[in-house]
Amino acid sequence: MPTIALPATTRVVIHLAALVAVLVSLWLPGRALAQPQVVAVSATPMRSVVAPGDRLSIAVVMEHEKGWHTNPSNPVVPTSWAGLFDPIPTRVTPKLPAGVDVREIQYPPTHTIAVDLVGSGKPEAYPVYEGTAVVYVPIEIAKNAGGELLIPITVDFQACDDRVCMAPETVELSVTLKVDAAAGRDVADAALFAAFDAGVFERASGGDVGETARSANQPPAAGVASSTDAVFDLFGLRFSSGNTLVVLLFSALGGFILNLMPCVLPLIPIKVFAIQQAAGEHVGRRVRLGVAMFLGVVSFWTALAILIVSLKFFSATNELFGNAIFQLCVGVFIIAMAVGMLGVFTLNLPQGLYAIQPRHDTLHGSFLFGVMTALLGTPCFGPFAASGVSWATQQSSGLAFSVFFSVGVGMALPYLVLTVWPRLISFIPRTGPASDLIKQVLSLVMAAFGVYFTGVAVKTFIAESPYLGETIEWWFVCAIALGTSLWLVFRAFKITRAGGARLAAVLIAVGLAGSSYWWAARLTQIARANAEDNLWREYEPAAYEKAVREGKVVIADFTATWCLNCQTLKATVLSTEKVREALKQPGVVAFEVNLSSKKAPGWALLKELKEPGIPLLAISGPGYSTPWKSNAYNPGQVVEAIDAARGGASQSASSAQAPR
Repeated sequence: MPTIALPATTRVVIHLAALVAVLVSLWLPGRALAQPQVVAVSATPMRSVVAPGDRLSIAVVMEHEKGWHTNPSNPVVPTSWAGLFDPIPTRVTPKLPAGVDVREIQYPPTHTIAVDLVGSGKPEAYPVYEGTAVVYVPIEIAKNAGGELLIPITVDFQACDDRVCMAPETVELSVTLKVDAAAGRDVADAALFAAFDAGVFERASGGDVGETARSANQPPAAGVASSTDAVFDLFGLRFSSGNTLVVLLFSALGGFILNLMPCVLPLIPIKVFAIQQAAGEHVGRRVRLGVAMFLGVVSFWTALAILIVSLKFFSATNELFGNAIFQLCVGVFIIAMAVGMLGVFTLNLPQGLYAIQPRHDTLHGSFLFGVMTALLGTPCFGPFAASGVSWATQQSSGLAFSVFFSVGVGMALPYLVLTVWPRLISFIPRTGPASDLIKQVLSLVMAAFGVYFTGVAVKTFIAESPYLGETIEWWFVCAIALGTSLWLVFRAFKITRAGGARLAAVLIAVGLAGSSYWWAARLTQIARANAEDNLWREYEPAAYEKAVREGKVVIADFTATWCLNCQTLKATVLSTEKVREALKQPGVVAFEVNLSSKKAPGWALLKELKEPGIPLLAISGPGYSTPWKSNAYNPGQVVEAIDAARGGASQSASSAQAPR
């Protein structure tokens, strides 16, 4: 079909119309009718009489009422919803008796709905289960099975429509199978099992059920107690003084592995052959020259260790490493270097260093030879050492020095061994995919250091500004967008000289980075304002009941991370200045009733209000004989309801509130 190009004006009108439609839908009142059961769940086996060794399936059927849906087993959330929506997946979990094994559970295909969670006016696709959704549980009967087999099945899900999410549900089902050697292979309901993939039995068992179904009757493995006499901490692992030797041995091993990096590996045979040629047949002289080179490599790392230890004696430096912004910069820098080690970009030393060629036939020349060998390898292992420097500044001086000295010994040891036994050179691997792989693995280890420092900085930020905990993930998105934008501009200027193309890259980069920053800053501003004003309290039954008894206007916002509409209403209605000003009035108490957990105390209040699901805003006060309740509302309706709740004359909720 040919594509029809719409005029720019027409496209703008269409987008504006869509935005207006979304806004109108939020402002139009509506009512969510109570639905005691909107999803009917049942379980049917392929056949109720089975033979030993038989393979069959159990069909778990979920019948959704029209307009209702459930989340898939592995929900795919659009990136723009990250941090705003945490869907509860649909899970089918069989509890297997002895004599029954389960294979990979087959979940049904999804249907796509359009949802505008962030209020952009552009709904995004979100996959769900609708209508009749069938989950197949493939099972295999043991060859020595007999009698009757009872298979309990637990089905966890949450039903939602376009306005309300019901409380998460758990349905307990069971299937009974009779084992008979004379059983046939007929299928009780061929249409029901037409979509079942029998090929699952030819693949490896396991899959979606995890370990719960397989190990229902097995005791958990015993844990390993951590050491209590710790002297330092590394990525949350506590090491005792008795383990310090192990740490140093691993440090030496790390130094040895650095020789396998592409920048260093080709130098080893060249340096050793040069010493062998300078020494001739004099074994003693060759060993002395080898020792001098060994000491040269070690001295490079020793100097680095001394520099690190010296930094620890300056209070300003210690304060610097304790600064969250500096820690964040260090973390980002280390991660950037790790990306560079993966081959995205290359670090090169000044060309003048490569022209320095110390003599091989003198002890001081061999010593300098070792220093230059370590120095010329820094493009490969330098970023890794930099991450180690950042870690070491937070450890004791003795440990920091010992670790870097051990790395130097590990790196220098091969040169000493090969000068003593030159024939071992034939066993040195050549550069190629293997050395590149080692470099990549070390870069990922270095990235772990970067993530560690970044995490420390983030925890510090949240400790100082707790409201950041609600939006920190958006700042990570912003950071990635900024990095992507910089990379776009960098590569665009590399691959083209065209002014138009470069300008387009810059504009796209600015738009990407700017929009992500705007969104993160906007959400943070809302969170900060809520925290500073202390408008919303965490729901506690005692505090809620006390506020009601005292005759205050009490507001309860029922929400959850898995509720799409709850998050939308919070961002577009409850966070508006009009509503916030109403919440600041004397005698108004607002509670956030978070139902993200099944054990949340707010479920009892929701039941008391005779409501089946959320979102829900409930307002009580002297002006209402029964609470004002609504599942869809606009700022004006909320403010009017708060004002009405103050009234001295009691009125019913139905006469004061808009239709729901």
